[in-house]
Amino acid sequence: MSVRHRITVLVTVITALAACSNKKDVERAKKSLYDADFAVVYNAALEATRALYPNLDDSPGAGAVRTAWHQVTYASNTDDLSQGRTLSTAANGGALAQSQGQAAAGMPTRLAYKRYFIRFDVTVAGGRPWRVKIAGHASEWEPGAALPVEMRGVAKPPWLDGRNDALTIAIYKRIKSFAVPMKELPPEIKPEDNMPKTDPKTFANVPPDAAKRLAILKDAVSHRDYASLRSQVFDDIAWSLGGAPGAETAMAMWQADTEALDAMAKTIVAGCAATGDKKVVCPGGEAKPGAWQLTLELRGTDWRVASFVKTE
Repeated sequence: MSVRHRITVLVTVITALAACSNKKDVERAKKSLYDADFAVVYNAALEATRALYPNLDDSPGAGAVRTAWHQVTYASNTDDLSQGRTLSTAANGGALAQSQGQAAAGMPTRLAYKRYFIRFDVTVAGGRPWRVKIAGHASEWEPGAALPVEMRGVAKPPWLDGRNDALTIAIYKRIKSFAVPMKELPPEIKPEDNMPKTDPKTFANVPPDAAKRLAILKDAVSHRDYASLRSQVFDDIAWSLGGAPGAETAMAMWQADTEALDAMAKTIVAGCAATGDKKVVCPGGEAKPGAWQLTLELRGTDWRVASFVKTE
């Protein structure tokens, strides 16, 4: 075995052992309570959070720390977002100025890419021994969109859990001398689990798969879950009779003016009907002049929204 090969194997083994050790630390931290005065636990949580996410609000009386939205350092989908680096407001302004300078020079800028943001809710709860709860939230901004959209459910980015774990470990390391094992807790109920969900059987006059899509679509519109809504439409969706088709433009318009989404909800509730094997319209029948109509199409094996326009 060559020296270079032995070094490569050794580095691989060390990396694997470090990852395993770090995973054990994370599990230990997640299953720990802290047998210390409230002030000790709360101050540790506050300082550890501030070190990673400096812009925050703290409420000692409620045992809560809430960070502001921090922009993730890199916006490209190919970048590693598992690290704890973020842009402060000042740094963000510098990046914007740099992008403007690059644009003036005819160079590609970061403004052409999506931007991602993250924030955390940290709570010291219960009684002695205290439990530290950490809830991370991520959002993304699409070029042309009015506001960032929080990424929930299936849209939650894979790098959020890594950052959540990093903050968990940061707090744990400050007060691990007070850590005691906690008893097994019942599964945590997520907010989205409590949201009412539409039964696909509500849509009786359409193919079963189209009914499932309509149920998911109705919930996404009702909850203003833009990430889910985006996945319900084709990339070439027609959103205006006079505008160029495109999902990104449609999403930007709907976020800027939610009147169209209110109309979409009404068209779905009004009843949908199949017009052939590969098309469903809501409401069913011929649309009246000036009324909105939504059209689902089957392309391959996938039902999605192909158009949502106001007829003339």
